[in-house]
Amino acid sequence: MHQKKTPCQIYGGKEGRFIIMKWKKGMAVLTAAACLAGCLAGCSGSGSDSGSKESSKEESTEIKDITWMYAQMSGMIPEDLQKVEDALNEITEEKIQVHVNLNPVSFADYQNQISLIMASQEKMDIITTAGSNIWSALLSQRQLTPLNDLLDEYGADIKDTVPEDYFRGTTVNGNIYAVTTNGTKSDNYNIVLRKDLVDKYDLQDEVEKIKASDSILDMDENFEILEGIFQVIKENEPEMEILFPWGSNMGINYDQLSDRLGVMMYDGEDIENLFASEEYKKLCETIYGWARDGYIMKDAATTTESAGSLMKSGRLFAYTLSSGRGNYIDPGAANGYEAYCVNLRKPSISNNSITLFANCIPTTTTEPEAAMKFLNLLYSDADVVNLMAYGVKGEHYVEKEDGWIAYPDGVDASNSKYPGDQTYMYGNAFLLADHETYTTQSAEEGKAYDAGAYITNCMGFNYSSDEIKNEVAACSAVLNEFRTGLEMGAMDPATELPAFLKKLEKSGINVIIEEKQKQLDEWKETLKE
Repeated sequence: MHQKKTPCQIYGGKEGRFIIMKWKKGMAVLTAAACLAGCLAGCSGSGSDSGSKESSKEESTEIKDITWMYAQMSGMIPEDLQKVEDALNEITEEKIQVHVNLNPVSFADYQNQISLIMASQEKMDIITTAGSNIWSALLSQRQLTPLNDLLDEYGADIKDTVPEDYFRGTTVNGNIYAVTTNGTKSDNYNIVLRKDLVDKYDLQDEVEKIKASDSILDMDENFEILEGIFQVIKENEPEMEILFPWGSNMGINYDQLSDRLGVMMYDGEDIENLFASEEYKKLCETIYGWARDGYIMKDAATTTESAGSLMKSGRLFAYTLSSGRGNYIDPGAANGYEAYCVNLRKPSISNNSITLFANCIPTTTTEPEAAMKFLNLLYSDADVVNLMAYGVKGEHYVEKEDGWIAYPDGVDASNSKYPGDQTYMYGNAFLLADHETYTTQSAEEGKAYDAGAYITNCMGFNYSSDEIKNEVAACSAVLNEFRTGLEMGAMDPATELPAFLKKLEKSGINVIIEEKQKQLDEWKETLKE
């Protein structure tokens, strides 16, 4: 019999220690920009409630057909997707008389595919966002179905499970347009460093000196430490790409308010131009300096590969990403290598935290009631959640004597036909079983981490761009022209940042900020009523 695992194993010194997490009842958020992949690992919870509350209306025995579109963050569609879909429908057809067609799309092409589907009015019943930009685009184009009545009729378990405050982040003018995935919502900014190389060159003590800061303006000491580490790796591993600054904005604490065209900083009360801030200037100058020193991946500004896949290929030493955890050691399921994940910025909770991964029913649905019935199951049925996250029991994972689950013998994340590498995607992560490879944070630890996070002063504020559509379109085009180059070290901020700001001004960013501020002030007044 296996020895039962303790909630966590501790690695390192008294401060800045790393936690090899084997926690119960956990969940994770990613925070990538973009991860957006890489070190993201699901947190899980051994949920036992696999039932869903009865609808107040008499149920029909006719099987309704729905399609669910979600992002495959790794870009690789699982080989055994059909087996999982078949097993899912054995549950859903019996319990709620709904047949679910799974439609995962590679993350790199996800937003484009959503746009095409919405433009063609192709049937799509559920869309899970994979970035607040997707949420804001669907919302601004009025492509989302209000969920209030559907939640009242068919979403009782969702309303019991998801904290009421979280609905504020997806509510506009009293209408709820999405249900956030249930889990830890704070995110910070991490740097992910291959553990084998850190250990090989005895750099563990340097890594432990890194301390999370309130702002990028306070990170000079951390940057000096990282530069020393980068230099050692560069000298000893000349073929290795050092850093992919994935997701950027690594030390700036702000609420992006859907589009970053006017944001609220975490110590502020009013709308500001992020790109004119001292924080953004410091970010661009730091990354550009690292690029000149040879520390930034050469094609960082143009690659379509994820950070996790780059590390897994053996070509990359480090990358940055958002996450919702303290310092820990990632077991390497997504990266291919164990990695130190170190907080650079203290955690925060923003509107983006709520809309990053959220379930919507688009206006292209033909079965809104069936879609909500399935979503309700996704937040209440442990069998459904674990099936979507980990695959078919006995084939893609096995139960162990200690109550945990694991890959079958001879199988790991690299050869599994349904790797459980995005457990944060599927409804209620608190219902996830504890997986040896993927469980990295408990519900209790996640809630405690949330409790210490900065919270945006405008949680629940969603602005309407109806009056400034032209300015938003023009400024968004300018962002596409400059941001990646500046934030990946390909543009010299001494010349290109002023050009960026001048072009934003000409395109109307001050008009956008003024309109956002007006709406923010009006929203604040409603809170007093």
